[in-house]
Amino acid sequence: MAAPAELAAVLESRGWTAEPATAHPVSGVAESRWVAPGNLVAAAEAAKEAGYFLESMTCVDRLDPHGVFELLYTFNRWDAPARVAYRVWVPKDVAVPTLSGVYGIAAWNEREAWELFGVAFAGHPNLTWLLLPEGTEFRPLLKSFTQPPPSIYDDSLTASP
Repeated sequence: MAAPAELAAVLESRGWTAEPATAHPVSGVAESRWVAPGNLVAAAEAAKEAGYFLESMTCVDRLDPHGVFELLYTFNRWDAPARVAYRVWVPKDVAVPTLSGVYGIAAWNEREAWELFGVAFAGHPNLTWLLLPEGTEFRPLLKSFTQPPPSIYDDSLTASP
């Protein structure tokens, strides 16, 4: 089982890290590394081989002013908790490789990021609606989102008896 610093060294030695996109640090992790989207699957496989599980994946809207989404993947271990973060910047209209083939649970996190932010995941086995009604045309977690258009699901639009 690799310690966080050893896993970070593996990523760096194989050239899978990327230059830091921002100076904003990630707190609550032992190690944090920027990973280029094209190296994400290989980096996740290295984490799995080192005994890490995918703890979570989240998305941050950095469209204004950077024109990108930041994906933050956190990995941890059961035997000796040591959280590691992978940070990925991806332009708005570029698909990120799915991690669902490495960590099955990633499929759910990716569906959520697709649905709520509009991030596409190349090779995802089931990129379908998870929380919102099928065909929703807005992305409610974008910073530019103000309010949804009227909907048949909005109880405030129906007349009360």
